[in-house]
Amino acid sequence: MARQKLVEVSDSKAGDGTMGEIYFKRFTFNQLAQHWIMIGTFMLLVVSGMPLKFPDAWWSPVIINFLGGFEMRTQIHHAAGVGMVLLGIYHVVYHVFVDKDSLLDRKVWPTLKDAKDFWQTIFYYLGKAEHPKFGRYSWKEKFDYWGAFWGMVMLCITGLIMLFPFKAMELIPYAYVHLATIVHTDEALLATLFIFIVHWWNVHYSPEVFPMSKAWITGTLSEEQMKHEHPLEYEEIMRQMQERDERLS
Repeated sequence: MARQKLVEVSDSKAGDGTMGEIYFKRFTFNQLAQHWIMIGTFMLLVVSGMPLKFPDAWWSPVIINFLGGFEMRTQIHHAAGVGMVLLGIYHVVYHVFVDKDSLLDRKVWPTLKDAKDFWQTIFYYLGKAEHPKFGRYSWKEKFDYWGAFWGMVMLCITGLIMLFPFKAMELIPYAYVHLATIVHTDEALLATLFIFIVHWWNVHYSPEVFPMSKAWITGTLSEEQMKHEHPLEYEEIMRQMQERDERLS
């Protein structure tokens, strides 16, 4: 992930004519667009795939008919799957070959501090510690990010086996083809539950931002959000701005 150190100031002014709230640039348009495509393809995969995971459920034929029949459901699922795979390839290629930041300097890599923050968060929920201070990405955000990678790889491999079962049986035993179906559907269900419960709670349903964080739309966070969610990054940005002002003065 590219590091963002830009600060945006809203053009709007308060009622007394003073400057409006300060917003910190968190995501580029490129990153926002990738997230939007991920949301779209993921939702299509969930809607078109869950009827096969639960074929006996009363809502399964309802969704299939809504999508235009079983054949159309299959085409939608395959198209969305291809779209997500292409997005994953683009993401890796962009951040490896196009992004100018060194791979070793990326803030998204897990660190020892993330492990410490995890346990401190547990003790915080138990009332035994203070809330940990996060930098650009918390351990929760890194878990989301790398979990998505793991899920995409698993679903891509098993999805290809299911799409071309006879070709797959020329390379692997039939039992593995059957196993791929189980892994694919179970991983899809796990990803769906994680996104709709854990991820949406952390991003949208938590009391601090309910009913929704707008960062996925605007790519920015308010100064109050920065202080609360990423205090270490906020302090670093403020320090850099102060040093810049001192050099210019």
